[in-house]
Amino acid sequence: MYLFIEPHETLLFRSGRPFDAGEVGFAESLFPPTPETLQGALRALIASNWDQRKSLPELFLNRELTALIGDQQSYGRLRIQLITLGRRRPAQNGSQNFELLYPMPAHLLRGPGPQGQQTRLLRLKPASPAGVSTNLPQGLQLLYPQGQEQEQPLGKGSKLQGWLTAEGLEAALRPDGQLTDAMIVSASEIHEEEPRTGIARQESTGATEEGMLYTIYAVRMRPGYGFMVDLRLAQTADPLSDQLLPDEQTASLLRLPAPPAHFVHILGGESRPATVWLIDPQATPVRAATPQPPDPERGQRLLLYLTTPAIFAGGWRPERWPAALGQPIAAAISHYRWIGGWQMTPRHHGGQSKTARRCVPEGSVYFFDKQTDGDLYQLTDIGKEIGYGMTLKGAW
Repeated sequence: MYLFIEPHETLLFRSGRPFDAGEVGFAESLFPPTPETLQGALRALIASNWDQRKSLPELFLNRELTALIGDQQSYGRLRIQLITLGRRRPAQNGSQNFELLYPMPAHLLRGPGPQGQQTRLLRLKPASPAGVSTNLPQGLQLLYPQGQEQEQPLGKGSKLQGWLTAEGLEAALRPDGQLTDAMIVSASEIHEEEPRTGIARQESTGATEEGMLYTIYAVRMRPGYGFMVDLRLAQTADPLSDQLLPDEQTASLLRLPAPPAHFVHILGGESRPATVWLIDPQATPVRAATPQPPDPERGQRLLLYLTTPAIFAGGWRPERWPAALGQPIAAAISHYRWIGGWQMTPRHHGGQSKTARRCVPEGSVYFFDKQTDGDLYQLTDIGKEIGYGMTLKGAW
């Protein structure tokens, strides 16, 4: 069941860095928000609609509800099959069109064109040029811009920035696909940062506290942009269960309106308003990317693209590669992401930090010397239930 969450006010997606009164006076906002953040917002959304007469701490004492969406120890039967950005555009017939937006794949570069006057799209691909020695483990190769193995490196500034439309991602994950400007959505089209400066006040007198000046950088989404989530329920609470209920049954069990519908909801601890759209794909198709698999007759091989971060026991790789997948021969990973969170104490203002983990970021690409990987759609050692490690297949 697709949900589109469209915020109407600024949001602050905290990082794991401390923001203690009197010690740190600056807080930045992560973007996009992590699966940890969005799963918490979704579970609060479901709970608040379950019984609007009760508070969230009271609702999470309801065993029928927690059996479905979990508590602080588990996620229950809740399954998130997709997390990404999206945009909404009114259609001519009065309905709405929804389109998914995807992180820029890490293997795309922008290089100089003819006479250095224009730019052109370059793809990184595995290669083993003659005369180059490395300390890479056996079987792994370096990545070079296609056809430029012997040329000078392009540098960090050559990385392609922004987000891709579904059509753009389909082109990006083909060896010969071409990107147009219309397929690339810049970050400034999606959101802007708003600095907010404040000062702490004494609760008893309302007077300002000396030395308590702080600044936060909040995120304001542009109208029509938001977060797209595919929310499902498993038939059992087993984290490994992949037997999912139909959308109609999911909406009924969670006491959500039957799609298509939309309603106003409050996000986060500061009660920011948002519109939640429940989408019926039959009445309102969602434009999602469906990249082409490798074509063996043309010598194409498999690549895997991460649409969401993945948590791997082996750092950049899982504890065990699926047998049908085998070992990669190269990977394009721009950096790691620290993802943690805050766990509230029920019926109390306190809480504690969640474990912070180094995650492989969304947009990362793994290259394999084969044509197929079976039915793999998710690759992560932790967090499968809430959307970590979602993958799409492409070709190189």
